[in-house]
Amino acid sequence: MSKKYVILLMIVVLLSLTLSSCFLVDLFKTDLDRAIDTVKSDVLPQLLSKTPNASYLCVRAESVVASGTIIMPDFVQASANDSNSSIIVERMVAKGDSYFFLLDLEPGAFYAHPVQYILVPKSGATPTVMSAKWLPRIGGIIPQEFNNKLPSNNLIIQSNVKMTILPGTPLVYNFIHLDIRENEAVLIVQGIMPDEPLYDDSENSYLQVINFFLAYKAARYPGVVVVHWLTGSNANTILTEMNSMASAYSVVTIYIIAHGDVNYIRLGGVGFYASQFVNVINNHPSTKFNFFLGSCHGGSFIDNLNALPNVRLVLTAAKSNESAWPDWDTYGSSTDYNSYDVGSEWTSSLFERAKSILEDSTKLQ
Repeated sequence: MSKKYVILLMIVVLLSLTLSSCFLVDLFKTDLDRAIDTVKSDVLPQLLSKTPNASYLCVRAESVVASGTIIMPDFVQASANDSNSSIIVERMVAKGDSYFFLLDLEPGAFYAHPVQYILVPKSGATPTVMSAKWLPRIGGIIPQEFNNKLPSNNLIIQSNVKMTILPGTPLVYNFIHLDIRENEAVLIVQGIMPDEPLYDDSENSYLQVINFFLAYKAARYPGVVVVHWLTGSNANTILTEMNSMASAYSVVTIYIIAHGDVNYIRLGGVGFYASQFVNVINNHPSTKFNFFLGSCHGGSFIDNLNALPNVRLVLTAAKSNESAWPDWDTYGSSTDYNSYDVGSEWTSSLFERAKSILEDSTKLQ
């Protein structure tokens, strides 16, 4: 046999071995492996091409979604004046047993923010994609793996962010005496429920603020300041509490941390609109209000409240078109100026600055 025929034969053998090995590799792939390949090679490139510079995290659900299961956003926001219970809700329905993937386009942020639902049938049929702003309820339940602040590595399909949290320490306050005579009520509200994302982070923020205002109360004349707080399902009594406080005190200061959207926040599982807070404040024209809001799109409340003559201060964690963020010590910033903090980045930064003023008589002047 001539040398050229030997070389040709070797090429044929090598090609057949390569093709057979590829076939064997594909043969031993599971349906989940194939679904992941489809998401990584077909779905993600199309979705991410629309926001090429976005941070993203794609995570899969642990369990297979049974045929016929309905998937819909965790919450559907109606108009503030809409009493119609037959609101049309966008949803997905699993056509055959399927795998579910969540593409988070602002990973780690409070809600509402942009996400994509991706449903890939086990049969290999064409995937279905749906845009949303809230976590998915799959058969009425939010999978716990989507509620975790740091997803399990084995569930992460693809990501371009590193998400790190350092252990933090709550601030300790030692205020100087404050010679302020106005009587004041402070209401601190943590609106996120235990089964919602970033609950622990919100609790840390809430407790940090309680510590601040208890120290503030101790620095004022005895009996001048009262501090109340609401969490869990009690958070949805906020308007009643505001009315009660505004009837008895000349200044009412409100701090809220919650999930939210434009002109909307969710407290204890109930939706509230900016217009409802406007109505309460308008009902008490002789009471002055300070309003702190740590939610996504919280800046939308500023336009509503700033126009009221008895609102002294409105501070929000985000602009109307922005998301609010929990405690991230790596993701989202090349330098974290308070890596020792606990709670949301906005809350910890804001009250750290307040501490520096209220403990320094020269700054306080």
